[in-house]
Amino acid sequence: MNRTAYQSLALSISLTALVIVCGLTMSQSTSNATASLPTPVTSAESPAPAPRTIQLGPSPDVQYRFQAALIDAIPGDVIELQAGLYRFAGELNIACDNLTIRGAGHDKTILSFKGQLAGSTGMTSTGDAFLIEDLAIEDTAGNAIKTIGAHGVTYRNVRVEWTGGPLTSNGAYGIYPVECQNVLIDGCISIGASDAGIYVGQSQDVIVKNCLATKNVAGIEIENTIRADVFDNVATDNTSGILVFDLPGLVQKNGRQIRVFRNNIHDNNHVNFAAEGTIVAGVPAGSGLMLMATDDVEVFDNDIVNHMTSNIIAVSYLITERKINDDEYDPFSEGISIHDNRISEGGGNPQGQLGKMLGPALGGRLPDIFFDGLINPTKAVDGRLPADLRMSIRNNGAATFMNVKIGDLTPAKILAGKYVPETDLQPYDLERASLPAAELTPFPEPSPAGNTAAVVYRTAPQKLSEWNFMKLTDGEWQPADDMQVYQLNTPLFSDYTTKHRYVRLPVGESMSWHETQALEFPIGTAIVKTFAYPDATNDSTPGERFLETRVEFRQESGWYGFSYQWNDQQTEAELCLGGAAVDVSWTDPASTTSAAQAHTNHYQIPNANQCLSCHEQNGKYVPIGPTARNLNGPCVADSAVNQLEQWVKTGVLTGAPQSAERPVLATFDNEASGSLDHRARAWLEVNCAHCHNPEGSARTSGLDLTSIQLDPAKFGVFKSPVAAGKGTGGRRYDIIPGKPDDSILMYRIESEEPGARMPNLARSMVHHESNQLIRDWILSMPVVEEPAGQK
Repeated sequence: MNRTAYQSLALSISLTALVIVCGLTMSQSTSNATASLPTPVTSAESPAPAPRTIQLGPSPDVQYRFQAALIDAIPGDVIELQAGLYRFAGELNIACDNLTIRGAGHDKTILSFKGQLAGSTGMTSTGDAFLIEDLAIEDTAGNAIKTIGAHGVTYRNVRVEWTGGPLTSNGAYGIYPVECQNVLIDGCISIGASDAGIYVGQSQDVIVKNCLATKNVAGIEIENTIRADVFDNVATDNTSGILVFDLPGLVQKNGRQIRVFRNNIHDNNHVNFAAEGTIVAGVPAGSGLMLMATDDVEVFDNDIVNHMTSNIIAVSYLITERKINDDEYDPFSEGISIHDNRISEGGGNPQGQLGKMLGPALGGRLPDIFFDGLINPTKAVDGRLPADLRMSIRNNGAATFMNVKIGDLTPAKILAGKYVPETDLQPYDLERASLPAAELTPFPEPSPAGNTAAVVYRTAPQKLSEWNFMKLTDGEWQPADDMQVYQLNTPLFSDYTTKHRYVRLPVGESMSWHETQALEFPIGTAIVKTFAYPDATNDSTPGERFLETRVEFRQESGWYGFSYQWNDQQTEAELCLGGAAVDVSWTDPASTTSAAQAHTNHYQIPNANQCLSCHEQNGKYVPIGPTARNLNGPCVADSAVNQLEQWVKTGVLTGAPQSAERPVLATFDNEASGSLDHRARAWLEVNCAHCHNPEGSARTSGLDLTSIQLDPAKFGVFKSPVAAGKGTGGRRYDIIPGKPDDSILMYRIESEEPGARMPNLARSMVHHESNQLIRDWILSMPVVEEPAGQK
């Protein structure tokens, strides 16, 4: 919207009359109407800012200075971090395209997250053409650095490390691009990850080269990825050197075309310290290279030496004995080529379940190249795959081989002397064409069109009062006359804060119906939410202390989120783009059933980019709370009046079906509002599904917690975890019917630990009331025993 159009909109506001919402008359004078919207925070005619180089050094407030610089960044900017130790208490969030973050060297510029309080990751980035280089990230609560859904990602000379040594409490992943395209990881170091040091998941066109991975569970892992080259790396002293896996239930499945070559993979015999319940917890110590359920992998010109279980392990996903709830998933490895490697000294002391199961039957020793023998029976001819699908093994020196034919490994056959593994390589001596090299496509140069967000944030109102959302009436803050109050059936839990919710529409405009997502709001809409705790101070917020007010504002270019922090005097709130933390205490009043109770909290005000973490759907910022089904309840001012019905009657909501046809979300703590299942699913939708849905930021997990998802496997029943790390709490599945204490979901919503708790943002306290609801819900599910390793 250009400036002239925006001024015309402001003028039109002054010409509009009354709106009645929930029994409250909304009136305004001409002067008040014109002032009801702030100066436009963006303009299509504004000149594009020029890219800059921004330099930062260590300081006590670097958490907020750095985050503010990330929010203020425009495409082409370079943020240079001087040498020194930077301390962070919460994660950093990056959304800008074509951004470079550069340190003075991975041994000189050190970003430490030791004692992290907020978020589960050190850095999270979503922008395209993201480059980070020459720095270290240490001791994050969860993953060190994660990039999701980006095109053109480069990690160069980055070290990630957990300095306390290999511990289960360490973060799961070090370097972690997921659902990305054109990824380069070059010259990086990862130490101490409790899952994978360098992990590439559900991505396409990837190069991992010149890296060192040591003292991780998995040194380098390529998972559900298409077209990747892994070469010239060193993997040593991990549980397993390199993994190439494919897992069920994910957005991108059936990974293929992976080349692993010119790597030095040696002495990966470290004890497995992964959290129980994770897939990688089943990887035996002493695994050099492990391939599972992935197709078209070429392994050549590597040095793979001295692994006590086996130098190379090729298995089906069925060996995990986990339930598969994915009809599109292929659990078998096919088209594997292993040639011209230098392989020796493997299998002398097999570990883990493989060692326990096979060691006694095979004389306590496994081969250099281990194949479980599980193949797709629908593709087999006379018990063997066609040549183009069969494993090809050629020119690996004196490396030993065994197809253990795990399906034949029964006590009866062993006792009868009828179990005979296959060691003859002749059926596997097959010609196989080399796979093509992975190729990266350069990302386009920065475009002025990408500067919109920077313009918005740079010109946003610095004070909440500039928005004219509130007015002082008899010394107390009240909503302005054009603010429409609303409430939700089931609200998001935010550490027991009270929330005051309002929406302001451009006068003469209306909201439009949407059946499943948030209502459609016109350009110029502001959605406003103030967070408060009980407070006895005699000021303009009687009975409460306002902490922050969040504003979502819709412009032509999309939605933008802002947080404003209230001062101690409760007279004003200042723009807080970089986020903040506030130590608060309050006392619940005594009731007839309990005494007054004191509470404290280190309350987190999110930075502007963190807002995107929850509000991002398919790459765009969207409101998530005001869905039709969550608004389909009583008005604030009159509980006898339905909120949606009143909006329809007053003309501020159009396109709605008849009242009987409108969906309704249950109120989680009101048994009269719906069944136990409906109330539990309502709470999960509001508190978890903004990320865990097919378009949300946690879409890569394959977990969909929207209330309209009816497939139990997709909302977690017998679903194996993905990237959960210590968040599994030692459990194998998200939900096990009838067994809340064995369910990952229950563990994560009960946890207060950063890196394990869910949601990982906007919560540091436990919501006991909803936790009991979810516990009862899981207990109510009919107990079904897990079918081992089959659909």
